[in-house]
Amino acid sequence: MSKSAHPKNETIKIPGIQKPIPVCLITHCKGYGNYTRIYCQGAKSPIVSSQTLKLFEDRLPSFLRANKSTLINYRHIVGVDRLDGRSMELMLANDAPIPVARRRLQRIRDKLALLKVQS
Repeated sequence: MSKSAHPKNETIKIPGIQKPIPVCLITHCKGYGNYTRIYCQGAKSPIVSSQTLKLFEDRLPSFLRANKSTLINYRHIVGVDRLDGRSMELMLANDAPIPVARRRLQRIRDKLALLKVQS
């Protein structure tokens, strides 16, 4: 496990939400302008925060930035679809595929390879 990976018992405090959320339950975050929807495992609806996705990217360094509007917890990736040499989609459990931006493709490949070696 790398230093940037979150321990299973670590929580994150989200402004406007009283109870801290365990980081290991967050599957991914989607940014919508100045708001972020935080999707948690087992939750019926996302938590909406009035913070930007950039704030969550800074506070969750072990998460992967797949594209402009999506931050993914690598622990919830169940598959990788390589559509061709220049595009990729990450599959999350019980969710639609998340496309990886072309400019982030190599960085995501490198991180996933590193995580696979560490496992």
